[in-house]
Amino acid sequence: MKKRLVYLGAVIVVLITMVLVAAFKLRHLLQTFPELLSINNQLMPIIVMLVLGVSGLGYVASVMVYQAQKKRWKKIIKEANIDYLTGLPNQNKLLKDLKHSEHTNLALLKFHNYNQILCTYGPAITDGVVKQVAAVLTSFNHPLMKKSSCYYIQPGVFAVLEDQRASYEQIAEITKTIVNKIISTPYQVGESDFISLNITIGAVRQNKDAFTLANMALQEAENNKMQFYVIDKSKSMIPETYKRDLALTQSLLQGIQERRLVAYFQPIFSRDKQTVAKYECLARLLDHHQQIEMMPNVFMPLAHHANIYYQITRVMVSQAVKFASKHQVVVTINISMTDIDNKRTCEYIYEKIKSSGVGHLIQFELLENEAIIEPYNIEKFINKVHELGCQVGMDDLGNGYSNIERLINLPIDFVKIDRSIMENVTHNLEMQNVARGIVKLAHKKGLQVVAEYCADINITTLAKDFGADYFQGHYLGKPAAQLWQPESAVLSA
Repeated sequence: MKKRLVYLGAVIVVLITMVLVAAFKLRHLLQTFPELLSINNQLMPIIVMLVLGVSGLGYVASVMVYQAQKKRWKKIIKEANIDYLTGLPNQNKLLKDLKHSEHTNLALLKFHNYNQILCTYGPAITDGVVKQVAAVLTSFNHPLMKKSSCYYIQPGVFAVLEDQRASYEQIAEITKTIVNKIISTPYQVGESDFISLNITIGAVRQNKDAFTLANMALQEAENNKMQFYVIDKSKSMIPETYKRDLALTQSLLQGIQERRLVAYFQPIFSRDKQTVAKYECLARLLDHHQQIEMMPNVFMPLAHHANIYYQITRVMVSQAVKFASKHQVVVTINISMTDIDNKRTCEYIYEKIKSSGVGHLIQFELLENEAIIEPYNIEKFINKVHELGCQVGMDDLGNGYSNIERLINLPIDFVKIDRSIMENVTHNLEMQNVARGIVKLAHKKGLQVVAEYCADINITTLAKDFGADYFQGHYLGKPAAQLWQPESAVLSA
């Protein structure tokens, strides 16, 4: 590095000298022989020298600026991978290292009494304890450890990654030794005060999904009050829930790729005309025989976890728009905060509706199942789809205070009474009063009301008595891939 700077300095000196000499000679010649202004052959070498010198200086300056920026970015990248408190690599660096790990043995170490220390001694002392633990881990040696790295990934949680072929027994031996080392070390919290720590370890011995499985192992250890829990694929110690969810997620992905994720449409009946007023678009995953393989209550959580929820939304929007356009019927589509907060999903929805020209046949139901992170995004979405001719309603009204607050503040067009209310109205007077109150409040604001879960004639009759404008439920019509066909059960006059 020093030699490079010396060479660069020498080049700069030479270039500056060339420019100065050329400029001096040019000035001297012009002062001495003014007629040289018209003699190109004599001036040309000097001008060339001057141009080359200036160009060289510009090049050297750009190189210096580039090197300075490169050094700065390297520093930023390095800091992004380092925990400022302990100086250890952080979670971001761990996830990167896991991608290149060949023989992953990952352990997460969590303090039992981290929060207790924080509440008792305050953040400064707690940070000091964390630094002491970091020092213990980084200085830890074991003859079986050949290629290990330590990380501080979350408050009170360290990680140790060992990238080597090792048996289950060897990893268990290393883990026990680490536990004994940490719990046997006294940690200073004052001039003469020391405390002991107790830890729980969750470990995994496989490359695929190592970080997720290590967290599951840690939770398993905590739930069962174990010192450590190791997930070892060869010993079939992977939690059954993980294996089940992994298999279902793979089925869901395959189903989406093979276009077996389809929309079913459930009829919603009008109070006055006693006919189908609109349809709700509902997702279903079919098997290869066109039978329902998986319902939304199963695959929606998996889709969120696997970050493919947006794909389901796109499929449903596309099929709902196609159904509405083909049959010229109103279709409602469920929309979540995950969708609304996803800019690309919103852009897809806007473009799909605009290009189809059926905005007046599309309605959206805001799902009450997620926290509102960006309230501005909801109003922006509602205003945008209103411009496209759509209507917006709110699903599950009555399921908590937050959606009542939305009813008061958001520019929506209709509401749907929550299923948990409707399924209890026939035997719970309090639920009847809640349902009547919702209808009264909605009508006062000029909103229409949909009563869902009309599972039998008694619930349907009560929903009519409450004053609901629309009715939905299996008693009246079940979801299907095509337009509803009249069955034996119809809305009573």
